[in-house]
Amino acid sequence: MSKMSRQDRQAYEQALKRRKKQSSPGKRQRTAYSRTSKSSTAGRSRSRYTDYDGNEIDESYINNRRNSRYTGYDTYDRYSGYDDYDYDDYDDYDDDDYDYEERPGRTRMPEDLGFGYRREKSSSKRRRPEDSYPVSGKRSRKQNGKLILLIQLIATALFLASAVYLGMIPWLYLGAAAIVLLILVLLVYRMQNGFRKKRFLGALLGLLISAVLLVAAFYMFEVRSALNDITDGNEAPELSEAAAGVNVSEDPFSVYISGIDVYGDITQQSRSDVNIIATVNPKTKQILLVTTPRDYYVPIPGVSEGYPDKLTHAGTYGIATSMATLEELYDVDIPFYVRVNFTSLIEMVDTLGGIDVESDIAFTTGEESGLVVEVKEGTNHFNGQEALAFCRERHALAEGDNQRGKNQQAVIEAMLKKAMSPSILIKGPRLIDQVSGNTETNMSTSQLQELVRVQLAGMNGWDVVSVAAEGTSSTEYCYSYSGGPLSVIVPDDSSVASIQEKINAVEAGETVSE
Repeated sequence: MSKMSRQDRQAYEQALKRRKKQSSPGKRQRTAYSRTSKSSTAGRSRSRYTDYDGNEIDESYINNRRNSRYTGYDTYDRYSGYDDYDYDDYDDYDDDDYDYEERPGRTRMPEDLGFGYRREKSSSKRRRPEDSYPVSGKRSRKQNGKLILLIQLIATALFLASAVYLGMIPWLYLGAAAIVLLILVLLVYRMQNGFRKKRFLGALLGLLISAVLLVAAFYMFEVRSALNDITDGNEAPELSEAAAGVNVSEDPFSVYISGIDVYGDITQQSRSDVNIIATVNPKTKQILLVTTPRDYYVPIPGVSEGYPDKLTHAGTYGIATSMATLEELYDVDIPFYVRVNFTSLIEMVDTLGGIDVESDIAFTTGEESGLVVEVKEGTNHFNGQEALAFCRERHALAEGDNQRGKNQQAVIEAMLKKAMSPSILIKGPRLIDQVSGNTETNMSTSQLQELVRVQLAGMNGWDVVSVAAEGTSSTEYCYSYSGGPLSVIVPDDSSVASIQEKINAVEAGETVSE
Protein backbone atom coordinates (compact mmCIF):
# COMPACT_ATOMS: atom_id res chain seq x y z
CA MET A 1 0.00 0.00 0.00
CA SER A 2 1.47 3.36 -1.04
CA LYS A 3 2.15 6.03 1.53
CA MET A 4 -0.63 8.70 1.79
CA SER A 5 0.17 12.36 1.77
CA ARG A 6 -0.88 14.61 4.66
CA GLN A 7 -3.68 16.07 2.63
CA ASP A 8 -5.00 12.65 1.68
CA ARG A 9 -4.85 11.44 5.30
CA GLN A 10 -6.92 14.42 6.43
CA ALA A 11 -9.44 13.63 3.74
CA TYR A 12 -9.42 10.01 4.86
CA GLU A 13 -10.10 10.94 8.53
CA GLN A 14 -12.90 13.26 7.51
CA ALA A 15 -14.41 10.45 5.47
CA LEU A 16 -14.27 8.18 8.53
CA LYS A 17 -16.08 10.78 10.65
CA ARG A 18 -18.71 11.18 8.00
CA ARG A 19 -19.06 7.44 7.82
CA LYS A 20 -19.57 7.10 11.56
CA LYS A 21 -22.13 9.89 11.49
CA GLN A 22 -23.99 8.34 8.61
CA SER A 23 -24.03 4.85 10.17
CA SER A 24 -26.72 5.83 12.76
CA PRO A 25 -30.25 4.41 12.18
CA GLY A 26 -32.61 6.51 10.10
CA LYS A 27 -29.87 8.06 7.96
CA ARG A 28 -29.25 7.06 4.41
CA GLN A 29 -25.83 5.55 3.72
CA ARG A 30 -23.42 7.18 1.29
CA THR A 31 -20.78 5.64 -0.88
CA ALA A 32 -17.21 5.24 0.25
CA TYR A 33 -15.78 7.91 -1.91
CA SER A 34 -15.34 11.58 -1.30
CA ARG A 35 -14.90 14.62 -3.42
CA THR A 36 -11.71 16.59 -2.96
CA SER A 37 -10.04 19.50 -4.67
CA LYS A 38 -6.52 19.43 -6.17
CA SER A 39 -4.63 22.21 -7.79
CA SER A 40 -3.77 21.74 -11.43
CA THR A 41 -0.55 22.63 -13.05
CA ALA A 42 -2.20 25.54 -14.70
CA GLY A 43 -3.05 27.06 -11.37
CA ARG A 44 -6.72 26.17 -11.54
CA SER A 45 -8.43 23.64 -9.31
CA ARG A 46 -10.33 20.71 -10.58
CA SER A 47 -12.50 18.21 -8.86
CA ARG A 48 -11.52 14.61 -8.42
CA TYR A 49 -12.80 11.60 -6.51
CA THR A 50 -10.59 9.49 -4.32
CA ASP A 51 -11.06 6.50 -2.11
CA TYR A 52 -9.97 6.27 1.51
CA ASP A 53 -6.41 5.49 0.38
CA GLY A 54 -6.27 8.59 -1.73
CA ASN A 55 -6.43 6.70 -5.03
CA GLU A 56 -8.38 8.35 -7.77
CA ILE A 57 -11.64 6.80 -8.87
CA ASP A 58 -12.87 6.81 -12.39
CA GLU A 59 -15.32 9.69 -12.77
CA SER A 60 -17.49 7.71 -15.13
CA TYR A 61 -18.07 5.19 -12.34
CA ILE A 62 -19.10 8.01 -10.05
CA ASN A 63 -21.50 9.36 -12.61
CA ASN A 64 -23.07 5.93 -13.05
CA ARG A 65 -23.54 5.68 -9.33
CA ARG A 66 -25.14 9.10 -9.21
CA ASN A 67 -27.68 8.14 -11.82
CA SER A 68 -28.71 5.10 -9.78
CA ARG A 69 -31.75 5.39 -7.42
CA TYR A 70 -29.99 3.62 -4.60
CA THR A 71 -26.53 4.08 -3.28
CA GLY A 72 -24.98 0.70 -3.25
CA TYR A 73 -22.70 -0.67 -0.64
CA ASP A 74 -20.78 -2.96 -3.00
CA THR A 75 -18.23 -0.21 -3.47
CA TYR A 76 -16.71 -1.09 -0.17
CA ASP A 77 -16.10 -4.64 -1.30
CA ARG A 78 -13.51 -3.36 -3.81
CA TYR A 79 -11.23 -2.32 -1.00
CA SER A 80 -9.93 -5.17 1.08
CA GLY A 81 -8.11 -2.78 3.34
CA TYR A 82 -11.22 -1.83 5.14
CA ASP A 83 -12.19 -5.19 6.54
CA ASP A 84 -12.12 -3.62 10.00
CA TYR A 85 -15.32 -1.84 9.01
CA ASP A 86 -17.41 -4.87 8.49
CA TYR A 87 -20.21 -3.24 6.61
CA ASP A 88 -22.02 -6.52 6.48
CA ASP A 89 -22.82 -5.93 10.14
CA TYR A 90 -25.70 -3.79 9.03
CA ASP A 91 -27.47 -7.01 8.21
CA ASP A 92 -27.85 -7.48 11.96
CA TYR A 93 -30.83 -5.18 11.85
CA ASP A 94 -32.73 -8.03 10.28
CA ASP A 95 -31.59 -10.53 12.87
CA ASP A 96 -34.41 -12.38 14.60
CA ASP A 97 -32.84 -11.72 18.01
CA TYR A 98 -33.19 -7.99 17.51
CA ASP A 99 -36.84 -7.34 16.79
CA TYR A 100 -37.44 -3.62 16.42
CA GLU A 101 -41.10 -4.21 15.73
CA GLU A 102 -41.70 -4.85 19.42
CA ARG A 103 -40.07 -1.63 20.58
CA PRO A 104 -42.82 0.65 21.89
CA GLY A 105 -43.31 4.06 20.40
CA ARG A 106 -41.38 3.26 17.18
CA THR A 107 -42.42 2.24 13.69
CA ARG A 108 -40.33 0.75 10.89
CA MET A 109 -39.68 3.02 8.00
CA PRO A 110 -40.32 1.80 4.44
CA GLU A 111 -37.49 -0.27 2.95
CA ASP A 112 -36.95 2.07 0.02
CA LEU A 113 -36.03 4.84 2.48
CA GLY A 114 -33.24 2.90 4.10
CA PHE A 115 -33.02 1.07 7.37
CA GLY A 116 -33.74 2.09 10.94
CA TYR A 117 -36.62 3.28 13.02
CA ARG A 118 -38.26 6.56 13.96
CA ARG A 119 -40.33 7.61 16.97
CA GLU A 120 -43.94 8.44 16.43
CA LYS A 121 -44.86 12.07 16.94
CA SER A 122 -47.14 12.80 19.85
CA SER A 123 -48.71 15.92 21.18
CA SER A 124 -46.87 17.61 23.98
CA LYS A 125 -50.21 18.61 25.54
CA ARG A 126 -51.37 16.09 28.09
CA ARG A 127 -55.01 15.02 28.03
CA ARG A 128 -56.93 16.15 31.06
CA PRO A 129 -59.33 13.73 32.77
CA GLU A 130 -62.33 15.98 32.15
CA ASP A 131 -61.60 15.86 28.40
CA SER A 132 -62.87 12.28 28.37
CA TYR A 133 -66.44 13.48 29.11
CA PRO A 134 -68.57 15.05 26.44
CA VAL A 135 -69.37 18.65 27.25
CA SER A 136 -72.88 20.07 26.90
CA GLY A 137 -72.73 23.83 26.87
CA LYS A 138 -70.43 25.17 29.55
CA ARG A 139 -70.96 22.33 31.97
CA SER A 140 -69.77 18.78 31.53
CA ARG A 141 -71.81 15.71 32.42
CA LYS A 142 -69.54 15.12 35.34
CA GLN A 143 -70.39 18.54 36.74
CA ASN A 144 -74.09 17.91 36.15
CA GLY A 145 -73.79 14.65 38.08
CA LYS A 146 -72.22 16.49 41.01
CA LEU A 147 -75.04 19.05 40.92
CA ILE A 148 -77.73 16.34 40.99
CA LEU A 149 -75.95 14.59 43.85
CA LEU A 150 -75.82 17.88 45.76
CA ILE A 151 -79.56 18.41 45.23
CA GLN A 152 -80.25 14.91 46.54
CA LEU A 153 -78.13 15.52 49.63
CA ILE A 154 -79.98 18.78 50.34
CA ALA A 155 -83.38 17.10 49.85
CA THR A 156 -82.36 14.25 52.16
CA ALA A 157 -81.18 16.62 54.88
CA LEU A 158 -84.34 18.72 54.56
CA PHE A 159 -86.56 15.64 54.79
CA LEU A 160 -84.84 14.33 57.91
CA ALA A 161 -84.92 17.77 59.54
CA SER A 162 -88.64 18.07 58.76
CA ALA A 163 -89.32 14.63 60.23
CA VAL A 164 -87.50 15.55 63.45
CA TYR A 165 -89.30 18.90 63.59
CA LEU A 166 -92.71 17.27 63.06
CA GLY A 167 -92.03 14.75 65.84
CA MET A 168 -94.58 12.18 64.62
CA ILE A 169 -92.28 9.48 63.25
CA PRO A 170 -90.85 6.97 65.78
CA TRP A 171 -87.10 7.22 66.28
CA LEU A 172 -86.59 3.63 65.14
CA TYR A 173 -88.34 4.31 61.84
CA LEU A 174 -86.53 7.61 61.45
CA GLY A 175 -83.14 5.93 61.92
CA ALA A 176 -84.03 3.23 59.39
CA ALA A 177 -85.15 5.92 56.92
CA ALA A 178 -81.85 7.78 57.38
CA ILE A 179 -79.86 4.62 56.59
CA VAL A 180 -81.95 3.89 53.49
CA LEU A 181 -81.57 7.45 52.24
CA LEU A 182 -77.79 7.30 52.78
CA ILE A 183 -77.62 4.09 50.75
CA LEU A 184 -79.57 5.78 47.95
CA VAL A 185 -77.10 8.67 47.97
CA LEU A 186 -74.17 6.27 47.62
CA LEU A 187 -75.99 4.36 44.88
CA VAL A 188 -76.60 7.51 42.85
CA TYR A 189 -72.97 8.58 43.38
CA ARG A 190 -71.72 5.21 42.12
CA MET A 191 -73.98 5.35 39.08
CA GLN A 192 -72.83 8.88 38.27
CA ASN A 193 -69.26 7.60 38.02
CA GLY A 194 -70.10 4.62 35.80
CA PHE A 195 -70.73 4.23 32.10
CA ARG A 196 -72.79 6.73 30.13
CA LYS A 197 -76.02 4.74 30.42
CA LYS A 198 -75.54 4.32 34.18
CA ARG A 199 -74.85 8.06 34.53
CA PHE A 200 -78.17 8.82 32.89
CA LEU A 201 -80.04 6.36 35.11
CA GLY A 202 -78.25 7.72 38.16
CA ALA A 203 -79.24 11.28 37.27
CA LEU A 204 -82.86 10.23 36.73
CA LEU A 205 -82.96 8.30 40.01
CA GLY A 206 -81.35 11.17 41.91
CA LEU A 207 -83.88 13.70 40.58
CA LEU A 208 -86.81 11.36 41.34
CA ILE A 209 -85.65 10.74 44.92
CA SER A 210 -85.06 14.45 45.46
CA ALA A 211 -88.55 15.33 44.20
CA VAL A 212 -90.21 12.76 46.48
CA LEU A 213 -88.23 13.93 49.52
CA LEU A 214 -88.97 17.60 48.87
CA VAL A 215 -92.70 16.90 48.49
CA ALA A 216 -92.66 14.82 51.69
CA ALA A 217 -90.86 17.61 53.56
CA PHE A 218 -93.41 20.12 52.28
CA TYR A 219 -96.30 17.97 53.51
CA MET A 220 -94.65 17.64 56.92
CA PHE A 221 -94.57 21.39 57.31
CA GLU A 222 -98.20 21.52 56.16
CA VAL A 223 -99.16 18.92 58.77
CA ARG A 224 -97.36 20.90 61.45
CA SER A 225 -99.22 24.03 60.42
CA ALA A 226 -102.57 22.16 60.39
CA LEU A 227 -101.94 20.79 63.89
CA ASN A 228 -101.25 24.30 65.11
CA ASP A 229 -104.56 25.44 63.59
CA ILE A 230 -106.44 22.65 65.38
CA THR A 231 -104.89 23.48 68.74
CA ASP A 232 -105.38 27.27 68.37
CA GLY A 233 -108.45 29.10 69.65
CA ASN A 234 -108.88 27.01 72.79
CA GLU A 235 -112.41 27.78 74.03
CA ALA A 236 -111.73 26.54 77.55
CA PRO A 237 -108.30 27.79 78.64
CA GLU A 238 -109.11 26.81 82.24
CA LEU A 239 -108.81 23.18 81.14
CA SER A 240 -105.30 23.57 79.73
CA GLU A 241 -103.55 23.16 83.07
CA ALA A 242 -105.10 19.76 83.77
CA ALA A 243 -104.62 18.63 80.18
CA ALA A 244 -100.96 19.64 80.04
CA GLY A 245 -100.01 17.15 82.77
CA VAL A 246 -101.26 14.09 80.84
CA ASN A 247 -98.73 11.83 79.14
CA VAL A 248 -100.87 10.57 76.26
CA SER A 249 -98.37 7.84 75.35
CA GLU A 250 -98.36 6.27 78.82
CA ASP A 251 -101.32 7.41 80.91
CA PRO A 252 -104.99 6.50 80.28
CA PHE A 253 -107.15 9.55 79.54
CA SER A 254 -110.66 10.54 78.45
CA VAL A 255 -111.67 12.83 75.60
CA TYR A 256 -115.04 14.50 75.20
CA ILE A 257 -116.16 14.46 71.55
CA SER A 258 -118.77 17.14 70.93
CA GLY A 259 -120.65 17.45 67.66
CA ILE A 260 -122.45 20.79 67.33
CA ASP A 261 -125.43 21.15 65.02
CA VAL A 262 -124.08 23.89 62.71
CA TYR A 263 -122.14 24.22 59.50
CA GLY A 264 -119.11 26.41 58.95
CA ASP A 265 -117.13 28.12 61.72
CA ILE A 266 -116.29 25.76 64.58
CA THR A 267 -116.06 28.59 67.11
CA GLN A 268 -119.83 29.17 67.07
CA GLN A 269 -121.76 28.50 70.27
CA SER A 270 -124.43 25.89 69.65
CA ARG A 271 -126.21 22.89 71.07
CA SER A 272 -124.25 19.65 71.22
CA ASP A 273 -126.05 16.92 69.29
CA VAL A 274 -123.23 14.40 69.67
CA ASN A 275 -121.90 13.68 73.17
CA ILE A 276 -119.33 10.90 73.27
CA ILE A 277 -116.65 10.15 75.86
CA ALA A 278 -113.65 8.26 74.48
CA THR A 279 -111.61 6.64 77.25
CA VAL A 280 -108.19 5.65 75.86
CA ASN A 281 -105.55 3.35 77.33
CA PRO A 282 -102.39 3.66 75.15
CA LYS A 283 -100.71 0.67 76.79
CA THR A 284 -103.51 -1.86 76.28
CA LYS A 285 -104.56 -0.27 72.96
CA GLN A 286 -108.20 -0.16 74.01
CA ILE A 287 -110.75 2.60 73.43
CA LEU A 288 -114.13 2.75 75.15
CA LEU A 289 -116.74 4.91 73.39
CA VAL A 290 -119.57 6.04 75.69
CA THR A 291 -122.54 7.73 74.02
CA THR A 292 -124.92 9.84 76.04
CA PRO A 293 -128.20 10.86 74.35
CA ARG A 294 -128.54 14.58 73.63
CA ASP A 295 -131.90 14.62 75.52
CA TYR A 296 -130.49 13.03 78.70
CA TYR A 297 -132.22 14.70 81.61
CA VAL A 298 -129.39 15.75 83.94
CA PRO A 299 -128.40 18.78 86.04
CA ILE A 300 -125.95 21.27 84.53
CA PRO A 301 -123.24 22.18 87.11
CA GLY A 302 -122.89 25.88 87.73
CA VAL A 303 -125.89 26.71 85.55
CA SER A 304 -129.18 24.96 86.41
CA GLU A 305 -128.82 25.28 90.19
CA GLY A 306 -129.40 21.56 90.63
CA TYR A 307 -132.45 21.41 88.39
CA PRO A 308 -132.29 18.90 85.48
CA ASP A 309 -132.01 20.01 81.90
CA LYS A 310 -131.30 18.53 78.53
CA LEU A 311 -127.65 17.60 78.01
CA THR A 312 -127.68 19.31 74.62
CA HIS A 313 -128.51 22.66 76.27
CA ALA A 314 -125.20 22.53 78.16
CA GLY A 315 -123.42 23.17 74.86
CA THR A 316 -124.91 26.65 74.66
CA TYR A 317 -122.97 27.58 77.82
CA GLY A 318 -119.65 26.42 76.42
CA ILE A 319 -117.66 23.27 75.98
CA ALA A 320 -116.40 23.33 79.57
CA THR A 321 -119.97 23.21 80.85
CA SER A 322 -120.78 20.14 78.77
CA MET A 323 -117.62 18.41 80.05
CA ALA A 324 -118.46 19.24 83.67
CA THR A 325 -121.97 17.82 83.21
CA LEU A 326 -120.64 14.48 81.96
CA GLU A 327 -117.90 14.36 84.62
CA GLU A 328 -120.55 14.67 87.30
CA LEU A 329 -122.82 12.10 85.64
CA TYR A 330 -120.17 9.35 85.32
CA ASP A 331 -117.74 10.43 88.07
CA VAL A 332 -114.83 10.62 85.66
CA ASP A 333 -112.12 13.20 84.92
CA ILE A 334 -112.18 14.45 81.34
CA PRO A 335 -109.07 16.56 80.59
CA PHE A 336 -109.47 16.79 76.81
CA TYR A 337 -112.13 17.71 74.31
CA VAL A 338 -112.50 17.60 70.54
CA ARG A 339 -115.27 19.63 68.95
CA VAL A 340 -116.50 19.05 65.41
CA ASN A 341 -119.44 20.31 63.36
CA PHE A 342 -121.39 19.13 60.34
CA THR A 343 -118.79 20.50 57.91
CA SER A 344 -115.83 18.77 59.56
CA LEU A 345 -117.68 15.44 59.71
CA ILE A 346 -118.43 15.56 55.98
CA GLU A 347 -114.86 16.50 55.07
CA MET A 348 -113.26 13.89 57.31
CA VAL A 349 -115.40 11.05 55.93
CA ASP A 350 -114.81 12.12 52.33
CA THR A 351 -111.06 12.44 52.89
CA LEU A 352 -111.01 8.94 54.37
CA GLY A 353 -112.57 7.72 51.14
CA GLY A 354 -115.89 6.86 52.80
CA ILE A 355 -116.55 4.59 55.75
CA ASP A 356 -118.25 1.23 56.32
CA VAL A 357 -120.90 1.61 59.01
CA GLU A 358 -122.71 -1.23 60.77
CA SER A 359 -126.43 -0.56 61.32
CA ASP A 360 -128.61 -2.58 63.69
CA ILE A 361 -131.79 -1.80 61.78
CA ALA A 362 -132.95 -0.81 58.31
CA PHE A 363 -134.60 2.60 57.85
CA THR A 364 -134.81 5.61 55.53
CA THR A 365 -133.55 9.01 56.63
CA GLY A 366 -135.85 12.03 56.19
CA GLU A 367 -135.19 15.34 54.47
CA GLU A 368 -134.80 17.06 57.88
CA SER A 369 -131.57 15.08 58.34
CA GLY A 370 -130.10 16.73 55.26
CA LEU A 371 -130.30 13.82 52.78
CA VAL A 372 -132.62 10.90 52.05
CA VAL A 373 -130.60 7.70 52.48
CA GLU A 374 -131.77 4.09 52.31
CA VAL A 375 -130.04 2.41 55.23
CA LYS A 376 -129.92 -1.38 55.25
CA GLU A 377 -129.34 -3.66 58.20
CA GLY A 378 -125.67 -4.66 58.32
CA THR A 379 -122.77 -2.94 56.55
CA ASN A 380 -123.37 0.34 54.71
CA HIS A 381 -120.74 2.33 52.81
CA PHE A 382 -121.36 6.06 53.34
CA ASN A 383 -119.79 9.20 51.98
CA GLY A 384 -119.68 12.38 54.08
CA GLN A 385 -123.24 13.58 53.41
CA GLU A 386 -124.73 10.10 53.90
CA ALA A 387 -122.84 9.59 57.17
CA LEU A 388 -124.12 12.94 58.47
CA ALA A 389 -127.74 12.06 57.60
CA PHE A 390 -127.30 8.69 59.33
CA CYS A 391 -126.06 10.47 62.49
CA ARG A 392 -128.81 13.11 62.56
CA GLU A 393 -131.89 10.97 61.85
CA ARG A 394 -134.17 10.20 64.85
CA HIS A 395 -137.79 10.52 63.66
CA ALA A 396 -137.60 7.36 61.55
CA LEU A 397 -136.24 5.36 64.50
CA ALA A 398 -138.51 3.44 66.89
CA GLU A 399 -136.17 4.16 69.86
CA GLY A 400 -135.71 7.77 68.85
CA ASP A 401 -132.70 9.48 70.40
CA ASN A 402 -131.43 6.25 72.01
CA GLN A 403 -130.96 4.67 68.58
CA ARG A 404 -129.54 7.89 67.16
CA GLY A 405 -126.84 7.79 69.82
CA LYS A 406 -125.97 4.24 68.79
CA ASN A 407 -125.82 5.33 65.14
CA GLN A 408 -123.46 8.14 66.04
CA GLN A 409 -121.28 5.65 67.86
CA ALA A 410 -121.22 3.41 64.80
CA VAL A 411 -120.03 6.33 62.65
CA ILE A 412 -117.29 7.34 65.12
CA GLU A 413 -116.12 3.73 65.42
CA ALA A 414 -116.00 3.33 61.61
CA MET A 415 -113.98 6.56 61.30
CA LEU A 416 -111.49 5.45 63.97
CA LYS A 417 -110.96 2.07 62.31
CA LYS A 418 -110.41 3.70 58.92
CA ALA A 419 -108.11 6.40 60.30
CA MET A 420 -105.97 3.86 62.20
CA SER A 421 -105.42 1.55 59.24
CA PRO A 422 -101.93 1.57 57.62
CA SER A 423 -103.43 2.57 54.25
CA ILE A 424 -104.52 5.93 55.63
CA LEU A 425 -100.91 7.09 56.15
CA ILE A 426 -100.81 8.40 52.59
CA LYS A 427 -103.94 10.48 53.22
CA GLY A 428 -102.84 11.61 56.68
CA PRO A 429 -101.51 15.06 55.73
CA ARG A 430 -104.55 15.78 53.55
CA LEU A 431 -106.92 14.57 56.28
CA ILE A 432 -105.40 16.85 58.90
CA ASP A 433 -105.37 19.77 56.48
CA GLN A 434 -109.03 19.28 55.57
CA VAL A 435 -110.34 19.26 59.14
CA SER A 436 -107.96 21.85 60.63
CA GLY A 437 -110.40 24.71 60.05
CA ASN A 438 -113.45 22.82 61.32
CA THR A 439 -112.02 21.01 64.35
CA GLU A 440 -110.96 22.28 67.74
CA THR A 441 -109.17 20.64 70.68
CA ASN A 442 -107.37 21.62 73.86
CA MET A 443 -104.66 19.05 73.25
CA SER A 444 -101.26 20.55 72.64
CA THR A 445 -99.47 20.09 69.36
CA SER A 446 -96.87 17.90 71.05
CA GLN A 447 -99.60 15.67 72.53
CA LEU A 448 -101.19 15.19 69.11
CA GLN A 449 -97.78 14.36 67.68
CA GLU A 450 -97.22 11.85 70.45
CA LEU A 451 -100.55 10.15 69.72
CA VAL A 452 -99.62 9.79 66.05
CA ARG A 453 -96.18 8.44 67.02
CA VAL A 454 -97.81 5.85 69.31
CA GLN A 455 -100.08 4.77 66.47
CA LEU A 456 -97.21 4.49 63.98
CA ALA A 457 -95.06 2.56 66.44
CA GLY A 458 -97.75 -0.12 66.80
CA MET A 459 -99.74 -0.58 63.61
CA ASN A 460 -101.63 -3.60 64.99
CA GLY A 461 -104.71 -1.44 65.60
CA TRP A 462 -106.90 -0.71 68.59
CA ASP A 463 -109.71 -2.58 70.33
CA VAL A 464 -112.73 -0.27 70.14
CA VAL A 465 -115.72 -1.02 72.43
CA SER A 466 -118.94 1.00 72.24
CA VAL A 467 -121.62 1.40 74.92
CA ALA A 468 -124.60 3.76 75.18
CA ALA A 469 -126.38 5.22 78.16
CA GLU A 470 -130.00 4.16 78.37
CA GLY A 471 -133.09 5.70 79.86
CA THR A 472 -136.83 6.22 79.65
CA SER A 473 -138.49 8.70 77.32
CA SER A 474 -140.56 11.37 79.07
CA THR A 475 -141.81 14.94 78.83
CA GLU A 476 -140.39 17.30 81.45
CA TYR A 477 -139.69 20.96 82.12
CA CYS A 478 -136.11 22.06 81.38
CA TYR A 479 -134.14 24.79 83.13
CA SER A 480 -132.97 26.46 79.89
CA TYR A 481 -136.41 26.52 78.27
CA SER A 482 -139.39 28.33 79.68
CA GLY A 483 -141.86 27.64 76.90
CA GLY A 484 -143.15 24.39 78.36
CA PRO A 485 -142.19 20.77 78.83
CA LEU A 486 -139.86 19.11 76.35
CA SER A 487 -139.17 15.57 75.27
CA VAL A 488 -136.36 14.13 77.42
CA ILE A 489 -134.75 10.81 78.41
CA VAL A 490 -134.68 10.07 82.09
CA PRO A 491 -131.36 8.28 82.93
CA ASP A 492 -131.36 4.61 83.89
CA ASP A 493 -129.27 4.41 87.05
CA SER A 494 -128.08 0.83 86.37
CA SER A 495 -126.95 1.83 82.89
CA VAL A 496 -125.04 4.79 84.30
CA ALA A 497 -123.41 2.58 86.96
CA SER A 498 -122.38 -0.01 84.33
CA ILE A 499 -120.72 2.69 82.24
CA GLN A 500 -118.83 3.95 85.28
CA GLU A 501 -117.45 0.47 85.93
CA LYS A 502 -116.32 0.07 82.32
CA ILE A 503 -114.54 3.44 82.33
CA ASN A 504 -112.69 2.54 85.53
CA ALA A 505 -111.75 -0.88 84.10
CA VAL A 506 -110.23 0.61 80.93
CA GLU A 507 -108.28 3.15 82.96
CA ALA A 508 -106.97 0.30 85.15
CA GLY A 509 -105.76 -1.63 82.10
CA GLU A 510 -108.47 -4.28 82.16
CA THR A 511 -110.17 -5.59 79.04
CA VAL A 512 -113.85 -4.77 78.68
CA SER A 513 -116.53 -5.84 76.25
CA GLU A 514 -119.87 -4.46 75.13
